[in-house]
Amino acid sequence: MEIKFLNLSIKEKSKCIANNFNLKIAPSEITGIYQDNKQLILKLLLNKLSYDGEILIDNKNIFEYNDNLISYVLSLNEKTFLTKKVKDEFFLAKKRLNEYEKSYIQKIVASLRLVGLEEDYLEKDIYTLSKSEKKLLQIALALVVNPDILIFEDPFIYLDKNNFEKLINILFELKRKYKKTIIIYSQDINMLYQITNNLVIFKENKVLISDKTKTVFKDLLFLKDNHIELPEIIQFKEEALLYGIKLQNTKSVNDLIKDVYKNVQENKKEV
Repeated sequence: MEIKFLNLSIKEKSKCIANNFNLKIAPSEITGIYQDNKQLILKLLLNKLSYDGEILIDNKNIFEYNDNLISYVLSLNEKTFLTKKVKDEFFLAKKRLNEYEKSYIQKIVASLRLVGLEEDYLEKDIYTLSKSEKKLLQIALALVVNPDILIFEDPFIYLDKNNFEKLINILFELKRKYKKTIIIYSQDINMLYQITNNLVIFKENKVLISDKTKTVFKDLLFLKDNHIELPEIIQFKEEALLYGIKLQNTKSVNDLIKDVYKNVQENKKEV
């Protein structure tokens, strides 16, 4: 689903914090949000900021949709879970659905398995779970209502390497197979560069740039002038150019390593 923020005048505590705010979030893609220190997009969708203007989802006013449309996976804290057992947490989420219990149990199990957790987790006490498991549980709880839009806040914090890779695959599957619109809030520019299709960079509560992620990093001078951190891969490519080595435009570290190796072999042949 496409999200549009049109001509918004945004207020916080009766103070105007943004004027003429416009932004489009592409449907069925992964969009990264970087440097939004006021978390404008997140708060607007959570209805925590007052505004004049329009927020549209597939060209309909956001208030025309039910609560199941958007699910949020926010940062873990002591208030993230409201019950002691995993199954009880899922039945709190059931209030957002209007289905028979048997069908809901099937949805719970499917959501758990999608994130790599088995059905026996339902009987576990949440406090016994590792932080990685809690993060995966958060995602399963968000998925059980089958939302069209998923918003993640720093989704990779607390994940070990295996679960980091698992979550990347989950996000790609949600986008490709289930056509979910995914928004990721993070200050980790390396991760955003690696996995997002689109990137929105803020500066002083304004959209500095919004475009395809690869396109955003074509004008490096503009980004440097605005003191925007560059991904390590981009920095590495810049360093390589100083030695006359032009590397391919890739987001993957593994592909970058292959390209470096290829250049080394070609240089050996020339020698």
